[in-house]
Amino acid sequence: MQCDICFRTGGSRLPFLCPTDARNRLYEPRIQNARVLLEKDALDQQITTLLSPKAQSTGEKDNSLQGPANGPNRASILAERERTVDRTLQIITQADELRAKVESAREEIAKKKALLARRKSDLASALNGVDSRRTRQVEDVEKGLRMTKYKWNQGHGTTAASRAFLCGEAAKLYGLKRARRNSGLEEYKIGGVSIVDLRTMNTASPAQISTALSHIVHLLMLSTHYLAIRLPAEITLPHRDYPLPTVFNLSSSYKHADVPFPGTSGQSSNTSPTASRQPEQPNQPRPRPLFIKKPLPLLATEDPSGYGLFLEGVTLLAYDVAWVCKSQGIPVGEDKEPSFEDICNIGKNLYNLLLGSRPRPAPPSRVPSAQTTPTKGTRDTETETEDRKNAPAATMGQYSHGSAHSFLGNAEGTYFIRSWKLPNPMKLAGELKLKLLSEVANAEWEVLDEDAWHVDDEMGDDGVVVGARKEGDKAPGLGMQSFMSMRTVMEAVEMVGGDGARKPGTNGWTKLKPR
Repeated sequence: MQCDICFRTGGSRLPFLCPTDARNRLYEPRIQNARVLLEKDALDQQITTLLSPKAQSTGEKDNSLQGPANGPNRASILAERERTVDRTLQIITQADELRAKVESAREEIAKKKALLARRKSDLASALNGVDSRRTRQVEDVEKGLRMTKYKWNQGHGTTAASRAFLCGEAAKLYGLKRARRNSGLEEYKIGGVSIVDLRTMNTASPAQISTALSHIVHLLMLSTHYLAIRLPAEITLPHRDYPLPTVFNLSSSYKHADVPFPGTSGQSSNTSPTASRQPEQPNQPRPRPLFIKKPLPLLATEDPSGYGLFLEGVTLLAYDVAWVCKSQGIPVGEDKEPSFEDICNIGKNLYNLLLGSRPRPAPPSRVPSAQTTPTKGTRDTETETEDRKNAPAATMGQYSHGSAHSFLGNAEGTYFIRSWKLPNPMKLAGELKLKLLSEVANAEWEVLDEDAWHVDDEMGDDGVVVGARKEGDKAPGLGMQSFMSMRTVMEAVEMVGGDGARKPGTNGWTKLKPR
């Protein structure tokens, strides 16, 4: 029989949940009880009939006729009666138990209803004004976040200003400055040595190139340490058993163990910086030297492999300087995409990065404002002051690899790096090599300034001579720019020793064969 409340068909295995389930549970016992009662009524009638006087007289007659044959039949009837009574009592007991279970289920249902009603009231009281409380808590959290973010940005701004200040002071200590030649062209110096443009290295001495590159590498590594930036091309500074700086290409940077200095792996001695043609271990990368011991045109003739590695090294160094400039928001060149000429001008890029067109406020807690005020109006100070007046918004020290704020390694920093559009350093090295070799191959008569035509001694009779500038007024090895061809430049570098004295047999004049 299906319940009208829970729509289940009653059975002995299913618990009852409503009065209909209880009725279905009691349906079969009731039928059995009715059957028992009918049997009991039938037995009562039979017993009454048997015990009546008329039945007794009839029974005596029958007994007299039949004898003791009905004795066992009576005993069985009495036993059946006892069983029926016992079964009835069991049914009544089971019905009482079912009634008790129904009552306990009703009480439990009533308790659950009361609990649900209490919970509903508690929920209603809790929901009363919950929107206002939620709004107030959200505002408090947002206010705390804004305050924390403000303090974080303020602390990062202080850190960036300190980084910029340290880089600028380091550049000043290294003597990085900009000057103008008599011809009006800009010249950048570091440590008293002119920084050579990569495109004009053919006319520079090996000592000047090596010294300038060494100063640039030291200042660049110190600045990247202050800025907490990892260069794309790893630079190795001089240390024990490693006297001169080198640089690795982009694919080998930060992926190797200790690499020996070029030329110290037991190979045959050679004056080239790349005398070691193969490293000790085949898996070790080959560092690119940032020094030379011979004039660049002569090195290209005697050691083409070392010449190519040196050009790759200086190109990677220029790429590192341009990369740092881009990471700190310093423009490289006038166009959005730097050109080959812009990247080759290492001195200009390094000066713009550390001392150029941007304000460098000193931390007030460390350096007083009076110390940063120039006392003498020199040309370099006036130029720097003019640059700072026209300076854009400073981003020096903002992006780095050493802080979670403006981190260059996250998605935003990666997108920022990809927007620079720097050319491939290997492509730059090939273009630089082609330019320098073409200058050597096509070297002809050079245009001399007025000072180069002043002759102190008499001219010889067998050729045209051009007087060189006096070496005493200039640094050793830097006064040989008035010769007529690239070959005479190389001979001049060989004639001038490390102490500035001339080799025997050279008197300051160069004879040129008539054409």
